[in-house]
Amino acid sequence: MIKKEIRESYLDKRSKMSKDDVINKSKSIYNKIINSRVYKECYDLFIYVSNFNEVDTLEIIKKAWDDNKLVAVPKVEEKGIIKFYYINSMKDLKRGKFNILEPKTLIEGVPTGKSLFVMPGVAFDKSKNRIGFGGGYYDRYLFKFRKAFNIVAICYDYQLLDSVPSDVYDVKPDYIFTESQEI
Repeated sequence: MIKKEIRESYLDKRSKMSKDDVINKSKSIYNKIINSRVYKECYDLFIYVSNFNEVDTLEIIKKAWDDNKLVAVPKVEEKGIIKFYYINSMKDLKRGKFNILEPKTLIEGVPTGKSLFVMPGVAFDKSKNRIGFGGGYYDRYLFKFRKAFNIVAICYDYQLLDSVPSDVYDVKPDYIFTESQEI
């Protein structure tokens, strides 16, 4: 299958997940993240705000604040660019492009070298290749700052395939956490 077909198929599967399934699987992934060395050692967290049955990131964000970590979330800018901005509470978010929660505040997040980046995706493989949403936003951002981050991808077990197509410009995560695996 080509990327577009995989993307459509797995977005459809995700849209059909029950709320209970999302909650239970997200809890398992949350526990893996917060107990990981890369989370414990990070100074700040660059993370997406979950939507549309993605692995729930809201509890991870709240835990980071409880642990006195800075939290930066993405905002889609013009020309296919995303930037990350610090937030201090959920009140700092509003609905933006694609109806996704994004920051109201515009204090740009600066990766420190002790930064953890939590990457979304539609499908991954065990070689850590990723199929995203097709806009290239995360790949462009991470291309610039790759060396400043430990990158963790989070997804459900069914999103982890034997193989997915990849391109030279696709940025791979360092780790993938699902509800039952750490790669």
